[in-house]
Amino acid sequence: MTTQRDALIRLLAEDDDPHTVALIKGQLIGRGHEALPELRQWIVEAPAEAVRHLRDVIAKIEAAEADGIFEDFCAHCGQDGDLEEAAWKLAATFLAGEDFAGQRRALDEWGGEVARRLKKAESPVDEIETLVEFLAHDVGLRGNEADYYNINNSLLPEIVDTRLGIPITLSLVYILVGRRAGISISGAGLPGHFLIRHGQQFFDPFNGGRRVGLDECRERLASLNLALTPGHLEPIKPPQFLTRMLANIHSIAVDRDPALAVKVLRWIDLLKPAVI
Repeated sequence: MTTQRDALIRLLAEDDDPHTVALIKGQLIGRGHEALPELRQWIVEAPAEAVRHLRDVIAKIEAAEADGIFEDFCAHCGQDGDLEEAAWKLAATFLAGEDFAGQRRALDEWGGEVARRLKKAESPVDEIETLVEFLAHDVGLRGNEADYYNINNSLLPEIVDTRLGIPITLSLVYILVGRRAGISISGAGLPGHFLIRHGQQFFDPFNGGRRVGLDECRERLASLNLALTPGHLEPIKPPQFLTRMLANIHSIAVDRDPALAVKVLRWIDLLKPAVI
């Protein structure tokens, strides 16, 4: 076995025959997740020229496993599915091998800080304004206007790390931090621009968490030749929320990465029974 391993590593290290390298990598990927411990040991012992290929093999195996886990989640997601876990599982399909422990810890810490500040809040309005002030000003969450159509803007751990995102994923962070602090927040899936809702108040995480009135909502929809209805501002359930996140990724991938677009469309199809 050692002789076979050494031969494979040598061929990967030489890297002068793309067909041979691709064939070897395909064989290693075909071994599946059970081969991961051995492949990780190979990286420790392999020359630098082979390490790049081995890391690619490991990433592809981990991604395939993450895809299966996320597909299973979509297939069994109910109306009250765990939106946070869905977001971590979705991110794992793009960021193979990461456990997101640091990003989860950051959300916990943000929620703890908001909860501490809430001791001075005298009303529900004070509570939501405390959350908005902390996330928008202290943490610095804001819309990624310079690179809006980047798939990373749809991945929760990337939002936590960069403090940049699109309306729906920034709204997700507000919801998750609010949950940790004991504040009930929901998403409001206004067509064209996602908002958060606290009682009868609406806020725009993409634009500094500012308050949004019904007149502005009507104007936004009028620009899309739509009329505002109560349904546009109703709290959105986890399957609908996740479907809209996936739809954003699909719209980006359809021209840039057709294979990804097909995969994402399959996930959306799996969620359809839960989307009412």
